[in-house]
Amino acid sequence: MTYNVKKNAGLISLAFAAAMSFATLGNAATPHNYRFEVVGQPSGKTLTVRLVDEATGQPVSGAHVFAIHRQWLPAKGEPRFLDRRIALTPKGNGAFTYENNDVQAGATIRMVAQIDDEASDVFGSVRVGD
Repeated sequence: MTYNVKKNAGLISLAFAAAMSFATLGNAATPHNYRFEVVGQPSGKTLTVRLVDEATGQPVSGAHVFAIHRQWLPAKGEPRFLDRRIALTPKGNGAFTYENNDVQAGATIRMVAQIDDEASDVFGSVRVGD
């Protein structure tokens, strides 16, 4: 019995792709969901936030948390911008302090966190209390 590889190349490719995807899924870690939340009331230009692991409900203290400021660049034609990261000061109990003029009632502040055991950044935002 002869086997025609060219005739069944599509099926072989599909089987290989399926096997690789199952291998990848078996090695993938369970993804975590995180959220940023405001701690207490803002005080003047100061806001305290924390990053919470939704699976456990506990704050993540080993993270590096940043506020994102969008800086518009002068350019002809299409608008261009640069997102700058402003490091927040850790308080040691899973909370981080942010001090800036944009801490105003009703403002939304974009955030990003880098967690040591995660492969990608965690993006989110907080809304300053009214």
